[in-house]
Amino acid sequence: MKKWFIVTLIALSIIGVSAFSYAYYHYDRAQQVVAEMNTNFTFEEERPEVRPITEAFNVLLLGIGDRPGDPGRADSIIYVSVNPMTESILAFNLPRDTYVPIAGTNRSDKLNHAYAYGRTEMTVHTVEEYLNMPIDYIIQVNMNGFRELVDAFGGVEVNNPFAFEQRDELSVATHYYEEGPIHLDGERALHYARMRKLDPRGDFGRNERQRQVIQAVISKASSMNTLRKVDELFTILGDNVETNISFDTLKNMFLNYQQSWRHYPIETFEIEGEGKRIDGVYYHVVPDEERERVQQNIQAHLEGDTL
Repeated sequence: MKKWFIVTLIALSIIGVSAFSYAYYHYDRAQQVVAEMNTNFTFEEERPEVRPITEAFNVLLLGIGDRPGDPGRADSIIYVSVNPMTESILAFNLPRDTYVPIAGTNRSDKLNHAYAYGRTEMTVHTVEEYLNMPIDYIIQVNMNGFRELVDAFGGVEVNNPFAFEQRDELSVATHYYEEGPIHLDGERALHYARMRKLDPRGDFGRNERQRQVIQAVISKASSMNTLRKVDELFTILGDNVETNISFDTLKNMFLNYQQSWRHYPIETFEIEGEGKRIDGVYYHVVPDEERERVQQNIQAHLEGDTL
């Protein structure tokens, strides 16, 4: 993953960097929206208390795809470790097809299926047990919220590497995407970012298109014209983002790090594995030694070492 992708994900997901910059103009509204995001995010109260923001902490970013008649899947699962002491960020993608033991069950399945079994709680517990590493903060984004977000900015422009067509989630409408520079409204942007089966790179190609859309949205969000849309943007965030990060923590993040985080060096890597079919189902199977390497990388980053 490219450095700017991690930065834009953090900027989009951690509200203290993306939307909280407007709080000086709409403080009360910002506080209300964060309360909505905390209320919507139902997690057991006995979770360990998070670390002070001056210490290293881990964040799990979840992009949830809602489908009609389906409890949903975690389409994007990204583990982010932030270390303010060394001023660095470690971020990597957990492949959604990774074959893992599902927490709280006696079976193994695709990692993204943990959400269907037990929503966010089971997804978080599954990742924590699989990596044997804690998760301090959870930020969950409804991928369908991209429709509203993109439309709020009047659409986005991307450079499409090859022509393709993609059906919507209801298999009713077909969207056509020409090669080259194209303009996308919210509906077309969502399906542009979701296409996977026709891409020779599979999930890697889809991740690239998601990066394109996110980068385009962030570029428009940085415009001063965004201040005119702040109320609309707050409403979209309140409806589509859930997190256990409190308003006070977000405020402290913004006040302490909003200038420095964008300059943090990014460490990243891919989780190696191979595609296998188990009982006729495709999985991304990760060897035990590779999983141990991932665990060691996280621990090293938390302790201030480099990869």
